[in-house]
Amino acid sequence: MGYRPALALLEILRGEGVDRVFGNPGTTELPFLAALSEAADAPEYVPGVHEGAVVSMADGYARGTGRPAFVSLHIAAGLANGLLGLLNARRSRTPLVVTAGQQDRRHLQQDPMLSGDLVGLARPAVKAAYDIQHAHDLPLALRRAFALAVRPPAGPVFLSVPMDLMAEETEVEVPPRTTVPRLGPATGLDRAAELLAAADRPAIVAGDGVGREPALAELILVAEACGAPVHHQPMADFLNFPATHPLYAGMLPPRHDVIRETLARYDTVLIAGAHAFTPHHYSPGPALPPGLTVVQLDSDPDEIGRNFPADAGLVGALAPSLHRLAGLLRDRVPGAAARTKEAGDRHTAERADAEAAARAAYSPAPLAPWAAAHAVAAGLPPDAVVVEEAITVGLLLRRLARLDRPGSYTHAVGGGLGWGIGAAVGRALAEPGRPVVAVLGDGCALFGLQGLWSAARESVPVLFVVMGNGAYRTLQDTYASMGGKGTCPGTELGRLDFTTAAEFFGVAAVRAESADQLRELVAGAGELRAPLLVDVPLRS
Repeated sequence: MGYRPALALLEILRGEGVDRVFGNPGTTELPFLAALSEAADAPEYVPGVHEGAVVSMADGYARGTGRPAFVSLHIAAGLANGLLGLLNARRSRTPLVVTAGQQDRRHLQQDPMLSGDLVGLARPAVKAAYDIQHAHDLPLALRRAFALAVRPPAGPVFLSVPMDLMAEETEVEVPPRTTVPRLGPATGLDRAAELLAAADRPAIVAGDGVGREPALAELILVAEACGAPVHHQPMADFLNFPATHPLYAGMLPPRHDVIRETLARYDTVLIAGAHAFTPHHYSPGPALPPGLTVVQLDSDPDEIGRNFPADAGLVGALAPSLHRLAGLLRDRVPGAAARTKEAGDRHTAERADAEAAARAAYSPAPLAPWAAAHAVAAGLPPDAVVVEEAITVGLLLRRLARLDRPGSYTHAVGGGLGWGIGAAVGRALAEPGRPVVAVLGDGCALFGLQGLWSAARESVPVLFVVMGNGAYRTLQDTYASMGGKGTCPGTELGRLDFTTAAEFFGVAAVRAESADQLRELVAGAGELRAPLLVDVPLRS
């Protein structure tokens, strides 16, 4: 059966399970928009007033649904606005299929308004970029894009589609969808089990692949089978191990020298689904201490031995691989229970100290950062999703939040500010029965404020918590650590009234007057029926 190009696109979206299109409309997308409006069973169009928010919404939606999200951007300028979100998605390995309408080919050589090198713009931020020049190539390229977006390492794929091509009356064939077999368990697990069972001081680094695939339950079995403390990878984007578990040892910091010092207390480490160690600040030397035995497991073969040598490098799907590894380790480590108890006692004491320090900082506003982070952590409903883009307060929140449900924590390691508001909207659309609490720094929120328009339009019950310290605090702290004198130029934002900003976009807002009030507001996130923004003044 033949389809006109725009209808062929819709047919492929249906087959790929796409039920929403995230976009900002423009002239070059009009043929596609017309097809959306005319088809009775077309995906819902979810608009944004800035492409940064559009791509971030798609990112949050893809993470919540576990399947690729579809994005429609407008020509060169719209793609440029969306690049920040694409860079974040590529870093976080979020599967997206992104199209942008190119100018009409019949006058493209005349450099018409809005035209540009779309593929050249997109290529550094995506896994692959396709320039579609023939209608019959569009269906095949789309099928390829959806398959490539989810293939390890997952990420965004881009297609440039000329306006006149999409409007052609030519009929094209839609190739059937091919079901790709799932990756199975890794080979070499016997060797990995031998190394872990022989270890006197084993540890695990839980990478974001564990949360993405997901393989949380299977990693718990492995950790308990050998009594290994588990560290989150630096600046983890997912919950990769429950923070309530006795073996949870916290997140590794994004510096090689501190990672090396932390891992030096162990003799063997299992690194599961971690993209290198994603350092932020440079420090000399490798991330791993000398003499450490390394077992590395990943679904992406390019990760094995990429940044450090592995004594056993395993390629396979994480969940079945870890499940089999746990079976191979069962009853081979007699001291596992004792190790687990010892680690649990140590970690419980460390968490109690952090809790006590945070509670001691409670006060009326402006709040101490520790108190604000604790109030959020203490108030979270049991099934809440935390979307965190708070930088400095986010580091404190990671230490205090007792999250244990898969998918309950979302972050963007890409570093492109402004992701959090849109991502929270997309996550709420993906899981409508689950409370979503977005914890945002004031600097981050400024970059993504337009996402509040979509939050109001879609009436998503998201609690936006904006931590206002009036500065790019992480930059100031780094500047001071490097010996900088005075205040780093350009880092003072001043006190900002986010209640006014929220109300402009049609979002109700309130200012937190105390840590106790903030905790109560967070606890009520599950009762929301529309978005609410909480402005939290912090001490400078």
